[in-house]
Amino acid sequence: MTFGVSAVSIGGARGVTATSSVHGSASGAVDETAEAFLREAKKSPAERTKEAVLKRHSLSQDQFEALPPEKQAAFRQEIEDEMKRKLGRAQGGAFADVVV
Repeated sequence: MTFGVSAVSIGGARGVTATSSVHGSASGAVDETAEAFLREAKKSPAERTKEAVLKRHSLSQDQFEALPPEKQAAFRQEIEDEMKRKLGRAQGGAFADVVV
């Protein structure tokens, strides 16, 4: 990709031209951004929710796995509740039991 800047000569003054070629570092940054986007896009909503809950509690996946089963169960319940809240918003409202 090449960017150029030029000035038109006015009243006999010479024009100024500058070009800059961008390769490597910019395209590398774009590639990294695209790869990060694709990694995130491939995650299921449950995976993204789990990551968000663990992050909120400053826990890594390894730290989560090292927790006792009852604490893991509490986190799983929080993840499930978060998923239900998100699903309710996506459907345009809160969950409700409808009795006919």
